Amino acid sequence: MKPEPIDLQEQYPCPRCKRGNLHAIILTEAFGCDRCQQIFGLSEDNQTIEQLSTSYPYTKTWQWVAEGWRSKDHGLSGNYLPLVLGALAIPLFMTFWLPRYFQLPPGPGVILWITLTFLLMTLPSLMLWLVLRDSR
Repeated sequence: MKPEPIDLQEQYPCPRCKRGNLHAIILTEAFGCDRCQQIFGLSEDNQTIEQLSTSYPYTKTWQWVAEGWRSKDHGLSGNYLPLVLGALAIPLFMTFWLPRYFQLPPGPGVILWITLTFLLMTLPSLMLWLVLRDSR
């Protein structure tokens, strides 16, 4: 669907909390949510709004289409699956390659080595998943 121009005189649902309504802030080209108190600035072409009061390094932007807001940001969440698969493939590769490289004899020590290496290297994958699951 094609994005529609955003009118400052209209009332829109909040794209962030999805419970509140956006109201135009007088004498500015911005909207404020009556529930989550977020402020959104309107772009010069009146096609997108962007979240202004954020602590994230990248601002979130949305476009208004007939059925509601559509996120314009794809960031890492667009590459979510390959990123997580790569983050899981590296620990698997390291757990099976390192014992052979150091020529460790098979036994309980190698199993412990593989388990510890796998757990410690999958921690970044878990952290990445926790960060990206809320960004959609």
